[in-house]
Amino acid sequence: MLLKTTFTVLTFGLSTLAFAGPGHSDDHSDDQQPSFKAGQPGMEHAIDRIIKVEASDQMRFNSEDLAVQPGETVRFVITNSGQLPHEFVIDSVEGNADHRETMMETMADGGMMVHDDPNAVSIAPGETSELTWLFTDTGTFEAACNIPGHYEAGMTTEITVSNETVAHSSEAG
Repeated sequence: MLLKTTFTVLTFGLSTLAFAGPGHSDDHSDDQQPSFKAGQPGMEHAIDRIIKVEASDQMRFNSEDLAVQPGETVRFVITNSGQLPHEFVIDSVEGNADHRETMMETMADGGMMVHDDPNAVSIAPGETSELTWLFTDTGTFEAACNIPGHYEAGMTTEITVSNETVAHSSEAG
C-alpha cells in the first residue's frame, strides 16, 4: 500500500509539473504552419467521424487501436475520468519519443510545460478536451500520453492510416 501511495504521489507531482510554464512547441513564425508526420489540424466543417476516448488513471486510453483513411478528418473527444492530469498527443512513434525526452529535460532543469501544439491536448482530471485532426498520409502513428511514466505504463494507442482501411461508422458527420 505504501508503494502504491508513493507511486501515486510521485506520478501526480510530476504530472502536475507538465501543465504549468512555457510550452514546448517548435518555434514557428506566425505565417508558417507547423508540419507533422501524422497529418495536420483538421477543419471543423470537414469532420468525417467523432471518436470518443477515455483517459484513465489505469494509464490506458479506452480505445482500441484505431484505423483511418488518408484524407479523413476525425474529432477526438477525450475525457479524463481519473484524478491525474493526462494528455493526448497524435504523432509518429519517434515524434512522441522526442516529446517525452523534451518533457523530461525541461523538468530536470526545473522547468514546467504546457502544451500549445496543435497535435496535443492536455486534459485535467474530470475534464473533456477535443482535438480535430486530418490524417494526410498513410502510415502507422500513435496517440500517447507523454507525461512522465504514463506512456511507459501503457498509455498509448496505435493509429493506422491506410487506403485499405474500412472507415468505421461515424458518430457524426
